[in-house]
Amino acid sequence: MLNLYERQFLIVIALVLNQGFWDGTGVSLVEAAKQSQLYQLMDDLFGSYKPEVRPTTAGEATYVFISMYLLSIQDLNEKSQVLETSIIVEAFWVDDYLSWNAASYGNATYFNYPQKKIWLPDVVVENSVESQRQLGYDMNMVTIVTSGLVHWKPSQVIKTSCDIDVTYYPFDTQVCNIIVSTWMSTKNDIDIDPSSGNDGMILDRYSASGTWELLSNQLEILPNENDLTRIQFKLRLKRLRTFYVLNIILPVLFLSFTASMVFYLPADAGEKIGMGITVLLAYAVYLTIIADNMPQTSLQVSYLAVYLTLLLGLTAMGVVLSVIVLHVHHKPDDCKVSRQTEAIVRKLRLVLGLYNQGPKEDEQPSTTEPNASKDENCRPKLSNTFLKRLKGTVTPLENVQTVSPPPTYSESEVNEEITWPKIAETLDRVMFILTSALIVITTAVFLPLLAIGSK
Repeated sequence: MLNLYERQFLIVIALVLNQGFWDGTGVSLVEAAKQSQLYQLMDDLFGSYKPEVRPTTAGEATYVFISMYLLSIQDLNEKSQVLETSIIVEAFWVDDYLSWNAASYGNATYFNYPQKKIWLPDVVVENSVESQRQLGYDMNMVTIVTSGLVHWKPSQVIKTSCDIDVTYYPFDTQVCNIIVSTWMSTKNDIDIDPSSGNDGMILDRYSASGTWELLSNQLEILPNENDLTRIQFKLRLKRLRTFYVLNIILPVLFLSFTASMVFYLPADAGEKIGMGITVLLAYAVYLTIIADNMPQTSLQVSYLAVYLTLLLGLTAMGVVLSVIVLHVHHKPDDCKVSRQTEAIVRKLRLVLGLYNQGPKEDEQPSTTEPNASKDENCRPKLSNTFLKRLKGTVTPLENVQTVSPPPTYSESEVNEEITWPKIAETLDRVMFILTSALIVITTAVFLPLLAIGSK
């Protein structure tokens, strides 16, 4: 075990020996030598370097190999037809002016350098809706290796145009493209090629969207336009439908069932017109909501908008017919019903089951007293006096073999008087059936068309 004096002696010896390898700033002399060589490398490489000059000594085209990482889909605005995505563009090329012998510079094989101080290919997103500018930011760095290979990896949020097809909204699938090309350099100067092994965007860092599902993505090399090289990344997106089903489709379905109920409401209730206008306004609100999300174009028409417009028209027709029904219902009694109208209404009431089901008064004596009351179901209620009279006179039937079916009545046996309120009631029932049938047919046609047609 070393005592205190021996430990102090060893520490002093170590400090003396170390003095030859460290300078006064605490930096190793070996590291200082490497830094000095790195400074010399910077001076040798960039002393006469011009970022404006394309870095080739043979006068050939500079080949730029590009890959694209998709980080997230920020938004797809149907109205403005703009796709907003977060991406990383990875590019490689050889700069003939930035190569060196590593052994001459302390075995330095690579270093990072600000992108704004070296030559960069004029690669842009061609279909961007924003002003064209250089990819990346001035603070981004590039990595340069001994052979002159430059590795550039800028990240950016881009907004690109996307042609929206709203035919099957909200069960739609959209195809959006991101086109990368040179801005001014022709194919003789810069040749853009996809990196080997890539057939689309790289999804290693992709975060799924809550609105769109990425079905597929493809890479295509487009034909040259104006002798410019162009690469297209095609994204196929499917809308996630749960939100739209709960907030648009189901409420519209519920409203469609209430539209025909206007005719089931009795004319005396006094709310027929109010109910019809309320449903009409509800359809108008949903139609406005959908129109606000649609691009202002006539190239495609949304089936959902057509469906809502038809329901809106049926509801408006229902309001008009309700006004006519109320007008008929409140006609004065001195206005006689024509025989033709009476015959038609009598037939309709017979078919619809609206007549009073009972034989004529002269064919069967009444079994109720004049002062007999009626129960809550509007059926005659026998008085106590009549019940006492029947007591003891009724004998049970024996050996009953069959039960007679309920009687049916022909048109001539309908004994009710056709009045204007009854005509209004008949019109209400006919309109209720017709409107319900039209709504069911319209719904059965358009909703499956939306759900199946987009596939």
